[in-house]
Order: sequence, then C-alpha cells, then structure tokens
Amino acid sequence: MKFRGLIILAGLLILAGCATLNKEECLSGDWHGLGMRDGVNGEPAVRIEKHRKACAEYGVQPDERRYLDGRIEGLREYCRIDNAFRTGLDGKRYQGVCPPAMDSLFWRYNEAAYAVYQTKEEIKQLNSELSSREVRLRSKKTTDKERSYLREEIRDRDRKLDDLRYNLRNQERKLDDLMEEARQGRGVRR
Repeated sequence: MKFRGLIILAGLLILAGCATLNKEECLSGDWHGLGMRDGVNGEPAVRIEKHRKACAEYGVQPDERRYLDGRIEGLREYCRIDNAFRTGLDGKRYQGVCPPAMDSLFWRYNEAAYAVYQTKEEIKQLNSELSSREVRLRSKKTTDKERSYLREEIRDRDRKLDDLRYNLRNQERKLDDLMEEARQGRGVRR
C-alpha cells in the first residue's frame, strides 16, 4: 500500500512539474510581469498557451495583451548580443525570438557558445564514465575477463576524450573570435 502511494505521489509531482505556473502565479494576475519574465528568458510567444493551460485549472484566463506587452519588454533585455553568448554557455539554445535584424547573428553567436557548453558536458560525462570503470577495474570482485573488457573501454573513452578536448579548444578559439567580432561590432549588419 505504501509503494502504491509513493507511485501516485511521484506521478503527481511529475505532472505538477509540467505546469508553467502555480496557483498563486495564476491568481496574482501579473500577466505583464510574467510576460516580461518569459521575454527575459527568451521564451517564444506560444509560451502563453502553456500558461493558459496551467491556469485553466484555477478558472483563470491570461490577459494576453498585458502578457505580450511584458514579453516585448523582456525581449529587449534578452536580445542583446552579449546574451547570445551567455545563454549558449549556460546550455540554452536560441529559439528565434529576436527581431529579424539581429536574428541570424544572435543565432550564430548562441550556437557557437552552445557548442562549447555541449562539448564540456560530453567531457564531464566521459570523465564520469572513466571514473566508474576505473573503480570497477580496481575492485577485487572484478574477474580477469571483465578487467580486459574494462581496459578496452577505458582506452576507447580516453581516445574520445582526447578528440573532445581537441574539439573544445577549436570551439573556444572560434567563440573567442566571435566575441571579439561582437565587441568590435563587425558582425552587426546595418
């Protein structure tokens, strides 16, 4: 019986995690503030549909006009070129929300920064895999056959790690060049 209750609780927590807004946020009626927050975070305009769905449960309809006005204000903050780099390095991909005049440039800078983030994450993952295999290799419970297999896996991951480090150095050089380009305003099309 306790196990079943835990499963139900876990399911409810998962469903609650899918909602974009909680009851208090829906009832507060600060649609301008919510739009601004979503704009600053680079969320696409369709995000309001998720809010509409989340708030329907509480009988609340979003004020779409106020939300969109706030989102536009937030996008002014988000759509700064330096933010393209920062968000990419934080692991957030650009979702095409900036004005057409800067859309392709923002995307280009964000993609370069995101590539660095992604490679660093792959390196972390490989290092973790290496560590766990090395622990298993040193275990007294590991058979000789398993040790042979683990050594091969370690060599394979070491090679992949070398490749990733090489790629990272190239990606970081490219990112440095793009950041310099942005500082000098060379990438901006007038």
